Amino acid sequence: MKKSTLLISSIALSTVLAFGQNNRKALPLKTHTHQIDQQAAGEMIQNAKRTPSGHIRCLTTEMEALRRMADPSIPTQEEYRKWLDKIVKENQNNPSAKKATRNIPIVVHVIHNGDALGSGENISDAQVISQVDILNQDFSATNSDFGNTPSIYQSVAANMDFQFCMATEDPTGNPTNGIDRVNYGTASFGNAACESMKAATQWDPTRYFNIWVVRFGGDMNGVLGYAQFPNSGSANTDGLVVAYNAYGNTGAAQAPYNKGRTATHEIGHCFGLYHIWGDDGTACTGSDGVADTPNQADENYGCPNFATNTSCSNSGDMSMNYMDYTDDACMYMFTNGQKAVVDAVFNSAPRRASLLTSTVCGVAAISANFTGNPLVINEGQTVTFTDASLSPDNLNSWVWNFPGGTPNTFNGQTPPAITYNTAGQYDVTLTVGDDNGGSDMLTRSLYVTVNPAGTITCDSTIAGWDWNTEGFGGAYWSADLCTPQDGYIMGNNCYDDNGWASIVPFSGSGKELTDVMYVFVQSSGTGATTLKIWNADGAGFDAANGAISTAPGTIMAQASVTSGQFSANLNQFIAVPISPAIPLTGPFYIGYDHPSAPSAGDTLAMGLATGTAGNTTWANEAGIGWRDIAFWGVDYKGTVVAVICDIATGEKEWVGANIDQTVVAPNPTTGAIKVALPTKGNASIDVFNMIGDRVYSTSTTSNYVNFDLSDQPNGVYFVKVTSNGQVTTQKVLLAK
Repeated sequence: MKKSTLLISSIALSTVLAFGQNNRKALPLKTHTHQIDQQAAGEMIQNAKRTPSGHIRCLTTEMEALRRMADPSIPTQEEYRKWLDKIVKENQNNPSAKKATRNIPIVVHVIHNGDALGSGENISDAQVISQVDILNQDFSATNSDFGNTPSIYQSVAANMDFQFCMATEDPTGNPTNGIDRVNYGTASFGNAACESMKAATQWDPTRYFNIWVVRFGGDMNGVLGYAQFPNSGSANTDGLVVAYNAYGNTGAAQAPYNKGRTATHEIGHCFGLYHIWGDDGTACTGSDGVADTPNQADENYGCPNFATNTSCSNSGDMSMNYMDYTDDACMYMFTNGQKAVVDAVFNSAPRRASLLTSTVCGVAAISANFTGNPLVINEGQTVTFTDASLSPDNLNSWVWNFPGGTPNTFNGQTPPAITYNTAGQYDVTLTVGDDNGGSDMLTRSLYVTVNPAGTITCDSTIAGWDWNTEGFGGAYWSADLCTPQDGYIMGNNCYDDNGWASIVPFSGSGKELTDVMYVFVQSSGTGATTLKIWNADGAGFDAANGAISTAPGTIMAQASVTSGQFSANLNQFIAVPISPAIPLTGPFYIGYDHPSAPSAGDTLAMGLATGTAGNTTWANEAGIGWRDIAFWGVDYKGTVVAVICDIATGEKEWVGANIDQTVVAPNPTTGAIKVALPTKGNASIDVFNMIGDRVYSTSTTSNYVNFDLSDQPNGVYFVKVTSNGQVTTQKVLLAK
């Protein structure tokens, strides 16, 4: 049984794909301290060149100027070009510096605001991978349109000799598919927010080439992408940012920027290339410093006719070069001179050169790993351990150590069930070896919790709505229906609603209610609200049956809150632990009410799931009492979740759950954190601080985990939950 008192706190949702985990430490990165002048940024972005459709094809030049204003130590364009000229000449005089095809490990950070996988800016895996395929074609001259290069330029058209591979190992040594999905709690990014986000989410740029996919907004509305030149700016913002609808060639990608060439163009900047016309504003005499890219008066847009598009020479503009501004379908080549620049950069710029020796997308080294089930037991009970180790060679030895367990050691891949007879917390260690002489050891500290005999420790979650298949939102509330706006709870107080509740069907015995969760879609004002749990012994009008029926009755638990104390952002989970737990014998209601009519603008609105038959929502209307809202011809389910425990066994399992989201709460926290997983199975939880150090790690085959961060300093942490191939990365504020 839970010992915690009734608490209220909000969390957000996110999903990612990755695999596995172990215990290795990330390298800390230099934190950028120079602040970009936001007034100057706004003016510069406002004056940036735009395409006929109103887009900013590339913001790299402007961002470089802003970084230079903020940090005078960043080389000027003239200084950078002198450095480029020098290293290009040195590279040309050193044949050994020329390289065959080079592999660049990349990580793609998909930054979103809680969108379902594959919707909005939380783009699908297929869209992520489509861009990588395009990069591999464009940087090896195997793109299908490479053959469109005009005959006059075919002799200089180049194979850049690069291949891009998705990282297979994350900064802590965990296996990954190279896609890092982060619910950052921000819908769109302006200049300042974008740079801060990069610093907060970046993986070590000496080992990973970082790409961020975002929805631009604010002062960056209409931007398609921007990048950071080598040797420019702070390490922890190095990489490129691309608009989610200008990335790859499928999913959310929108014409005419749906061929993946925005990322190709921006990577050109990251690898040292300027815009082909030179960026200095001088028509025809401006230059990108590359001999075989002819000067041109300015950038090109759309799809110019090469035969007639001659701005500075008789040869025609090289508008099909990736470093021009043409539409995606009309850029398809680099040149030998551009390749010489890039070769020199990778031979001289430290953060570029180090990528060539990175092993994070090679075959993973031997890695010890395991899971246990269950991890919280009573004295005399057993835990089953399962090997999950990996090696590029054949594993041939497993040595287990179980302090406090019986047996306390075992040699072999599959140990017997381990019995723990004494209360306490116990480490587990596995050492593995392979037939190539490799070995690795993993110790999970305080991995098994053994409670005194008779202790009840159990959690299981049920819900009557499906996040995936049902519509979701504030479908039956609108402040606009009242004049003046009186505020609303979930309906509208023009209708004198002062309470809303959703029924949770239940029958049986031997269960108890330990937690409830609400999804709120709006919270504003300062009025008093009471979160409540009622049994179903009240009388109300059941619209489905046209008769008096059971309705919210006796209050079983409640907590007073203020309407505006939760985030105003939509789709906020509010987790409410119940102490003492409530034994259950029948259906009950989860909801909330106001003690009196709310003041204007005072709002606490629970979400509503729609799309399937079976209304579960009731309203308490002044002068009428509780009534099934199907009476008004609507069919909704309140977005509430009940956490129910088996009293006798303490078994941790979901009961009829159909929510596919991982829940991490509370946020902010004073230390205690709970993680609720969609399904049972092997899962790992890792917590990282802002510089990438892992401060906590555990694994489970249950779907409910509690842990404590109170021994860590206040600040922002990232809770990464890997479960059945899905990863949730949730930003949590620790404020003790």
